[in-house]
Amino acid sequence: MVGSIAVGIGGAGGWQALAWAAEEAERTGARLVLLHVCVPGSPLDQATGEPTPAEVELIDPPLARAYAQTQTRLGGQRAALRIRSGEPSARLADASTGVRLLVIGAGESGRTVRRVLRHAHCPVVVVRPDALSVGSPLLAGHVVIGVDGTDAGRAAMEFAFTYAAKHHLPLAAVHVSEATRDDYFYDDTTLSTHFTVEPADLELLAAETEPWASKCPAVPVRRVVLHGSVVDALIRAGAGARLLVVGDKRRGVIGRARTGDVPLTVATEAPCPVAVVPLDQREGEPL
Repeated sequence: MVGSIAVGIGGAGGWQALAWAAEEAERTGARLVLLHVCVPGSPLDQATGEPTPAEVELIDPPLARAYAQTQTRLGGQRAALRIRSGEPSARLADASTGVRLLVIGAGESGRTVRRVLRHAHCPVVVVRPDALSVGSPLLAGHVVIGVDGTDAGRAAMEFAFTYAAKHHLPLAAVHVSEATRDDYFYDDTTLSTHFTVEPADLELLAAETEPWASKCPAVPVRRVVLHGSVVDALIRAGAGARLLVVGDKRRGVIGRARTGDVPLTVATEAPCPVAVVPLDQREGEPL
């Protein structure tokens, strides 16, 4: 089953999130659910539920046009609009139940993104309105996956390989090491190396990528060790990437305070769309 994609529209990055989600739905044949969360008591609150474009046109013409254009692009049966009233992060987290992917904008302050990432039941793609590549892209055109050898990282690995195979894209598996002073690359396609990678780092990348590389033999794989902090290196790797994928262990407040909230920081600062894959994905009733 292809499954459905839900996209939150409204707020900073909402229209960019819709553009990304509509393209993903068109490429994969998925059904797309547009979710707009309105303020209780606002004019749109009168249209909560599943309104038609004509019903929305009188209240919010841009929203009505976006819905109508999405229906034209995907077909009327593959696009739906849901208007909900309440707190945005709670409604977006609710919308993640029963869909295979939730797409949201980065928002003005990042507070909504943080709450959605902590409570979503499925992978979340965060699209920034100003996600522009800066400097010389290291891995332009790749699906970049952060590799750390954890269960959360393996869940993200499955998502990344599946996405790369479906979209016919090369994949770059990136491990970050603060012990190195340079960046190191190993290209499975050309069997070329750039410098000498420490055995432990290369062994980790090989062990984590080989099971999925054998399942997706058409996906070219590049193994990369980047120096520096995890957040800085992953953000640097995202320059020019088609998608940057990270796992989320869903640690508590104490754990995040000790090492920082890597998924949130990467999702809100990387110069490309970022997919955050939770370890504890849960099924639910379709949206």
